[in-house]
Amino acid sequence: MTYIDELVQVFEGTIEEIPGLGSPTLPDELRTEIIARKYDLQDEGFIEAILKQDRKDLAESFADAMKGIIAKLPSDNEREEFLKNDEIKKEAIRIFIASLEHMINYYHTSMIGKHFSST
Repeated sequence: MTYIDELVQVFEGTIEEIPGLGSPTLPDELRTEIIARKYDLQDEGFIEAILKQDRKDLAESFADAMKGIIAKLPSDNEREEFLKNDEIKKEAIRIFIASLEHMINYYHTSMIGKHFSST
C-alpha cells in the first residue's frame, strides 16, 4: 500500500464521521490532487512518518476544520444543503491537503531545529 492509499484511507475514515459529506468520487478526486502535488522524496518520507506516528492528529485536524465550517451554519436544513454542494467537497479535499502540508512543514521545521541544535 502506498502513502497515497493510506492518505485516502485516513480521509475516507474521517469523512464517514461527517454525515452528508461523502461522495463515491471524492476519494479518487483526493488521489488525483495528491498525485498532482508531486511531493519530493523528503516530503514523501515525512508523509510516511506522519501516517505512522501522527495519523490520528491528521484526521483530527481535518475533522476539526470541517466541523468548524459546518457548525457556522445556523440550521440543519442549511447544513444538509451545504454538504450536498460540490464546492464543499472540493473544499474538504483542500482542507485535508492543507492539514497534511502543515504537518509536513512541522516535521521539516523540527528536523532543521534538531540539526542546528546538535551542531
